[in-house]
Amino acid sequence: MKSFINNINRLILLAIIIFLPLSCSKNFLAPDPLSFYEPAITFTSREGLEAAITSCNRNLTYVWTGEGAPLLTDLLFSDVAIDGTTDKSGPAQDLNAMITPTSNNNDINTNKINWFWFEGYKGIKYANTIISNLPRVEGLDSTLRDQMMGMAYFHRTFRYMWLIFDFGDVPLLTKEITEPKFNFRSTKRGVILQQLVADMEFAVKHVPAIADYGMVTKGACQQLLIKCYLAAGEFDKAIEVANNLISNSGYSLMTEPFGTFVNPMPAIHNITRNVIWDLHRAPNKSIPTNRETIFNIISREAFENSRQSMVTMRNALPFYSGAGNQLISTPSGKQGMSTSYSLTKDKIDLRKTYGRGIAKTRPTWYSSHTIWDDTSDLRHSTGTGNWMRMEDMVYNHPSLLNSGDPYYGQQLQKYNSAGKLLVNDTIRTWFDWPHYKLWIETPRSETIDNYDGGASDWYIYRLAETYLLRAEAHFWKGNLAAAADDVNAIRRRAHCTMMYTAANMNMGAILDERARELYYEEMRHVELSRISYIFARTHIPDEFGKTYDEDNLSRSSYWFERISRYNNFYNKGVRTVYGTEFTASPYHILWPVPQGDIDANRNGRINQNFGYSGYEANQPPIETLEEAISAQN
Repeated sequence: MKSFINNINRLILLAIIIFLPLSCSKNFLAPDPLSFYEPAITFTSREGLEAAITSCNRNLTYVWTGEGAPLLTDLLFSDVAIDGTTDKSGPAQDLNAMITPTSNNNDINTNKINWFWFEGYKGIKYANTIISNLPRVEGLDSTLRDQMMGMAYFHRTFRYMWLIFDFGDVPLLTKEITEPKFNFRSTKRGVILQQLVADMEFAVKHVPAIADYGMVTKGACQQLLIKCYLAAGEFDKAIEVANNLISNSGYSLMTEPFGTFVNPMPAIHNITRNVIWDLHRAPNKSIPTNRETIFNIISREAFENSRQSMVTMRNALPFYSGAGNQLISTPSGKQGMSTSYSLTKDKIDLRKTYGRGIAKTRPTWYSSHTIWDDTSDLRHSTGTGNWMRMEDMVYNHPSLLNSGDPYYGQQLQKYNSAGKLLVNDTIRTWFDWPHYKLWIETPRSETIDNYDGGASDWYIYRLAETYLLRAEAHFWKGNLAAAADDVNAIRRRAHCTMMYTAANMNMGAILDERARELYYEEMRHVELSRISYIFARTHIPDEFGKTYDEDNLSRSSYWFERISRYNNFYNKGVRTVYGTEFTASPYHILWPVPQGDIDANRNGRINQNFGYSGYEANQPPIETLEEAISAQN
């Protein structure tokens, strides 16, 4: 993977960008001596610029797709999940020891912190190439030019929103860099936000409301502008844009079953049709009937040359079926779970029914139990088949069947009657999950015994989040009744009977609802960091009665308060079977900037965040937008 400096200084041949949508390989990231181009020639056509926009769309999908998807790193730095792969010492579990500026922070076996840095700036590079070269395209209609400019602004802003809330003060780049540069400087997060707000205001005015699925639309730009306004403290403007998006843009919450009904394994796990199940089925995410979709990943099994597997069932399910391992025993001490599809074919095939998980991401008690306070909630309904508990699975090892063992086909038990634990690793092997969201058909794995979650469209933005963003804006304004109304709109759709009032509405309630509704969709750490900065700037007390200081967030923040209270692994003395203890510190609200990029920037200074080595060498960041723009010359 290229570093930030290399990504800026070595540009990629447009041919690679053009063919990017036709390949599911990541080889395009590798250095190539032929990868230089002349922007004045390559980017003087509408087709060339549209190909670059397609590249921006394509690269964005990698946040959510693949084994060990970068999204999982974001989730483990939050209140909803941890890395559950306990069979090795490398994963990001002991954050105090593992997360440093020089550690291996871009690997499927550790974490993807550096991925967000590298790919953030790669996306910004592509966007800036479009922005800088649009004026060179002769004969381009001004309306189309502004549309394309707005789409490029969207992609640049999307990346900067994760950069400034994952890494804090970072270099601001607003134009194409055409020659080697080694004097980058960090710019204050708030200064960068000024640019992002202006860019997204332009985008909302010029990007069309209707486009092919997977392309940036006016609605997507509105959603991102709402987040920018919230981050900048422009709460009235956030509400105004949210009102327009919710009421005047053709979107609506899906409240009844719709589209294609899929009931994949009714003999083992029957689904009673309901709107939550239908909403998250791959065939239903990008169809005109679904008025909730704002911005999606497009990835389908039929698109052989461009499909990307989601791997949700491998990433986020328990490791209950491992070859050669007695992970779960029957109360009589026998191996309880089949380890092979071939062994269970035509019998109780749990792998095909649920997936073959490795627990790369493992929910906390908060996200799998605490927040589910309404027994009517469809999102947590075992009766409809939406939610899955280990106790609802059954013993299916063929030796039990062949020997006539009475436990074959019976529901799993965590303990026997004497209280003995029957699971050899409860962190990795025993937890609940949202089956309705994570189950994806895996047709290419029918014969290879690896049901991991195939290609599928996936939500980046949908209207449910818009309601929750507006609820947040109302909270900051002190209008708790309006905030409750917006949260309740999401709860009513889920058939909840317990509703919020102004009296019990706070930021925690909004974040609880986000955890229920947006698990494996939202970048939870980014959102918690963003909200933490708002608490610090406004000095509004949180639900725990605490206030924060923006200059001291790496020592005390709303993010760390929630980690401490709701993540039942970090700093609680919990250890993996390998002996690794789960730890986290307040400074982990921001991640370490890769040391290699700091060192390569020999004529300038990219600052390191507090808590990491190198912080002591920091220099004052750029504090005005004018200076940040000038520094790029």
